[in-house]
Amino acid sequence: MKKLDKQTILITGGAGYIGSFISLYFKKKYKIIVIDDLSLGKKTQIRAHKFYKFNLNNAKKLNDCFKKNYIDIIFHLAAYSNLRSSKRNKKIFYLNNFIATKNIVNFAIKYKVNKFIFSSTASVYGNNNKNLAFREGFKCKPISIYGKTKLDSENYIKKKANKFFRCIIFRFFNVAGADFKKRLGETKNPPEHFIPLIIQAMLNYRHIKIFNKFNTEDGTGLRDYIHVNDIVDAFDKVLKYFKIMKKNFEIFNLGCNKAISTLSIAKYLSKTYNKKIIINYEKKKEGEPDILFSSIKKAQKILDWRPRNNIKKILKDSFLWEKKNVDKF
Repeated sequence: MKKLDKQTILITGGAGYIGSFISLYFKKKYKIIVIDDLSLGKKTQIRAHKFYKFNLNNAKKLNDCFKKNYIDIIFHLAAYSNLRSSKRNKKIFYLNNFIATKNIVNFAIKYKVNKFIFSSTASVYGNNNKNLAFREGFKCKPISIYGKTKLDSENYIKKKANKFFRCIIFRFFNVAGADFKKRLGETKNPPEHFIPLIIQAMLNYRHIKIFNKFNTEDGTGLRDYIHVNDIVDAFDKVLKYFKIMKKNFEIFNLGCNKAISTLSIAKYLSKTYNKKIIINYEKKKEGEPDILFSSIKKAQKILDWRPRNNIKKILKDSFLWEKKNVDKF
């Protein structure tokens, strides 16, 4: 396959929430190829020059894709990410997170792709008993199947990166927000994540389930929320960093370095939009840490990256998106 003047980025999971934002942003400067089986993503959200619909465990189709396209960079975003369902569907998470990652890495090596970005998760860290911001150097002790499959994927990538390519691993904390003007946002129906769940419940006058019995001040989990547009910015920073990168492998947290309780978010939304929120409390599930927030000093220092959107901006953008699309998806 002949190399094109414009570099090509292969984005797995490009029909998903984060993948669609990244695809649209980089489409201006790169040729974008998306692979997605549409089991979770939406075809209407794809922003690419070329789209392939298949699962990454289909080795024949994956090989054909690499064979037909000269790929310079891989953004591997495809994964199953619902923490609570991972306990019920261990095999599916193992296949679609770990085995699928092995496949894409092995084909990257076969076809000599030397730049690889992997979207991992804060769930690899496990619980936080000391109320400390998680740093990349902390020992990982995941307490969920989802976190374990992501950590296994990280370790496999690291092993291969030392010999074959340069790799960045991003550990996402709670990604949220939308971009109303670009018509991009969460499209899962029903949604999996707390912010779209509570906004939809608020708009439709439904009860919202909030998990409690966490070891925190108000009894609900403390989480670190990051705007999806700040995630995109980090990917852009890394493509510049690749040019001067001396190591073959780096890990960066992407969060806001703040722990915010789910109950405080519910109260803020209710007050801001003058809508009553009816809460049903339920005991937290196994595999959910009490406190999860990031240290982002490494990304600030090395990538010159920092989040530009605070929690109020995240909630405002999410509300506008859900208000317009609550009955659409």
